[in-house]
Amino acid sequence: MHVNYFRGNRAVVGYQGINSEYPQGVQVLIDGRSVYNPSFGGIDWANFPLTIEDIERIEVIRGANSTSFGSNAFQSVINITTSHANQSNGFQAKSTLGERGYQRTFLKSGYSFSDLDIRVSASHTDNNGYQHKFDDRRQDLFSSRLDYRINTHNTLQLNAAAVNTLRETADPSNTLNPLDPRRQQDETHFSLHGKWEHNSHTDQLFVTQLSYTRFNSKDNVTSNLILPPHGAVTYSADYTATYDRWDFEFEHQLKLSNSMRGTWGIGLRADRITLPFWTGTDSKHDNSLQRLFSNLEWRPTDALIFNIGGLWEHSQLVGDDFSPRVALNYLLTPQQSIRFVASHAFRSPVIVENNFETDLVFETGGGELRSPYFRNISNLEPETVDSLELGYHGLYFDNALTLDLKLFRNEYKHIIETLVCTVCDATTLNGFPSAQIPALPIVQTLDNLYSADINGYEVEINYKPTRKSFLHIGYAYNHSNSNALIKQSVPRETFNLLLGHSFMSNYWASFAYYHTGSMDNLGSGDALGPMRRFDLNAGKSFNVADQQTLEINVNLQLALDKNADLINGFNLDNRFFVEANYSFN
Repeated sequence: MHVNYFRGNRAVVGYQGINSEYPQGVQVLIDGRSVYNPSFGGIDWANFPLTIEDIERIEVIRGANSTSFGSNAFQSVINITTSHANQSNGFQAKSTLGERGYQRTFLKSGYSFSDLDIRVSASHTDNNGYQHKFDDRRQDLFSSRLDYRINTHNTLQLNAAAVNTLRETADPSNTLNPLDPRRQQDETHFSLHGKWEHNSHTDQLFVTQLSYTRFNSKDNVTSNLILPPHGAVTYSADYTATYDRWDFEFEHQLKLSNSMRGTWGIGLRADRITLPFWTGTDSKHDNSLQRLFSNLEWRPTDALIFNIGGLWEHSQLVGDDFSPRVALNYLLTPQQSIRFVASHAFRSPVIVENNFETDLVFETGGGELRSPYFRNISNLEPETVDSLELGYHGLYFDNALTLDLKLFRNEYKHIIETLVCTVCDATTLNGFPSAQIPALPIVQTLDNLYSADINGYEVEINYKPTRKSFLHIGYAYNHSNSNALIKQSVPRETFNLLLGHSFMSNYWASFAYYHTGSMDNLGSGDALGPMRRFDLNAGKSFNVADQQTLEINVNLQLALDKNADLINGFNLDNRFFVEANYSFN
């Protein structure tokens, strides 16, 4: 995985490149609920409805996996499981201070009442971002989880979250640009998620989920400028973005025989968005989606496991698609296995990609001037990837050492990218054709333009010699066979190293090193050289009273080079943080 920040305050998380500022190939689930953005695609990390303190486990599944996780599990999946509410029975308060005006306050409390457990969390964050850049951010977040054990065979989980973020933004290359001036974007995110699990007497599990998500970003611009040959004009644009999503899923897991297990399920989703600037209208745009998925696991011998699965999906935008997956695992020994996986996955275009109708609108002394900026002129096909994987997984030294090796080949087709529109409408004044204005951008459109073959290998090592020490090493090498634009978006190498140890007297320390090779994201940002960062972390825990602890933690982030963070001028620098964490159980 590789992480950058667009304009300093919006995270961009990708895998194997081929990304814009909206990485659309990474699927993220929180307790089984997709948080994929239906407006522009990708994940809205700036308004992510979860704090790291409430996370129990993060599973990163590298490679295409639409069969198990839906159409947008195109390159990888980040599967997040939050902690059960009964793990937060007590009170926690945490405060973090850092350079560049970074301040964060976090509060969490949990309660247990017989078969009912409740957890509530809240945080406030201020961050001035990069030096001399317009990327300040202020955020308030509230989240909660309720776990209710109805009886021996039934459990109910309810999650709710609300986020409000005020983000400063401006054209990073020209902060005086009247079309993209310095301003504050006011964003709110609300989500409600319910999950009911039923375990039967016959080794069957039924999981039913229903969720609702609403997002609203308020962003209006009015600017006065000189636009030859029209002289003084006023530019107005409504960059507001909203969406509503209803998502329902039912899954049935069952044991068919001593050697065979099966899973099947259905999903229904309804998305509704408004993007006045990009679609040219205040009207809502809808997309409904129906999916049917299944997987069969067969174990003919103790050493051989065979999986076959498929996902059928019908989208209002693009029609029917099918994603099959076949996997074979062979146990060389109880501690070592090899695997072979073949799959076909797809990424459906999001609503706006099929509805661009964007004009730059100016009020002049002679009337309304409209200059086309972005158009949709063709029905886009889903992007597809055919993936082959050969892997090895081994446990050594009484399971203290884990080694995972992976060889892969991914063949991408129908990659969507921008191009100059040569057949789009001309500039108009009061509805009549007018001369093109050189100072304004050339009209762009989208099409399925490219294909790419990416092959390489990945290595992951986890070593825990004692309960107090751990070592993690991850390395990935990518070779891209494609045109120059796609090839430049794929980092050739990524590497990370993490080492930690807990000492006597409740001291601990860790250090981490991160390296991402050169890359140039599609459609936005600048060509980046290698990014290298070194983190140092140390702390101590104090028992201040019975069932009460205080932890003091310091963190130093060192930028080893003048690394540009997605955009030139947003250079990584050294930063220092100190954190105090009080817990009462």
